[in-house]
Amino acid sequence: MSLFYRIVRGIVFIPVYTFFRIKKYGVHNVPKDGAVILCCNHTSISDILFMAVFCKRQICFMGKDELFKNKILAYLFSRLGAFPVNRRTGDKGAISKAEEVLNGGGVLGIFPEGTRHLGDKPHKAKPGTAMLALATKATIVPCAVYRNEGKVHFMQKATFRFGDPIKYEEYAEDLTGRAAIRSVSELITEKITELWELKH
Repeated sequence: MSLFYRIVRGIVFIPVYTFFRIKKYGVHNVPKDGAVILCCNHTSISDILFMAVFCKRQICFMGKDELFKNKILAYLFSRLGAFPVNRRTGDKGAISKAEEVLNGGGVLGIFPEGTRHLGDKPHKAKPGTAMLALATKATIVPCAVYRNEGKVHFMQKATFRFGDPIKYEEYAEDLTGRAAIRSVSELITEKITELWELKH
C-alpha cells in the first residue's frame, strides 16, 4: 500500500463511519497477498471509498474514462492506483494495465456489470472480468453491496459482503475459449447475487 493511498484512506475513514450506517462482513476473505480480482455490483461512486477503507490491501480500481476528464480528479485517482477504461471500445490499454496489476500480485477492483444500478438485483457480469481472470490466473473474490434505499444519502444503511475467494483451479474448468469466459462470467454473477440476496 503506497503512502499516499494510506493517507487518503485514513482521511476518509472517519466520515465513512460517521455519516453512513455501514455493516461489513467477510473482509478477511480478501487474501493477504497474491493477485486478486475483487468483483462487486455497483450502486454508487462511493462504493470505491467504502471498499478501500474496508480492505487492508491497496485496491487498483478500473473506472470509466469520464471520471478522468477532470485533471485534478485524474491526478488523484492515478495516485491512488486507479486507471480509466473506455467502455465503448475494446480498450487494450486498460486491459494491459489491469494485467500489469494482477501479474504484479496486486488487487484489481472491478465492477463487472459495467455500470451502476440503484436498488436493483445485481446484473449479468460482462465478459471482460472473466477474460482477465483466465489470462492472469488471479483469485476471484466476489463482493456485494446492498443499500436499503436507492439513491445514496447521509446516514443511509448499507451492507457489504465479501465472499469466499475462488482460486484459479476452482473456476478454470476443462472449457476453453468463449465457453470458459461464459462459464466464469456466470459464476461471478451467481456469487455476487448470492451475497446480495443475504441483504442485511
